[in-house]
Amino acid sequence: MDKQLIKKSAPYLVAIIVFLAITFTYFSPLLEGKKLKQHDITMFKGMSKEIVDFREKTGEEALWTNSMFGGMPAWQISVKYQANLVRYIDKVLMLGLPYPANYVFLYFLGFFILMLVLKNDPWVSLLGAIAFALSSYFFIILGAGHTSKAHAIGYMAPVLAGIILAFR
Repeated sequence: MDKQLIKKSAPYLVAIIVFLAITFTYFSPLLEGKKLKQHDITMFKGMSKEIVDFREKTGEEALWTNSMFGGMPAWQISVKYQANLVRYIDKVLMLGLPYPANYVFLYFLGFFILMLVLKNDPWVSLLGAIAFALSSYFFIILGAGHTSKAHAIGYMAPVLAGIILAFR
């Protein structure tokens, strides 16, 4: 490989390795098979049971559920859309990490990208991403099971970076 290319990409590779190391260190119980008990996820499993059972039985998506509020659209609870291409991008960015470590890694990576787009030095961007990703609020919402909110926050920084790049 070209030595110049290795030298240029070193800070970015180091950043990803540091992000992975911090993520695996913080979430080491996940590697032992332990799972985080989250109230909202437990409630979601109960609310979506009828829909999941229908999906497993028929292979199709239920678009209506009778188990909540006397009947309501199922898309508000648990519908999987095969044409959703964003989920594939999501899997790549989260490197197949176990939940909830994948969200924290997304926080690291997303904010690192934003800092780079704002023309910060890669090493400063690394520190900024660590400070952002280890903010206490993110761990509070992950502990409560607010995964949709955690997901949205994870993509906030890279979307903002994309908007900045689009207007440059």
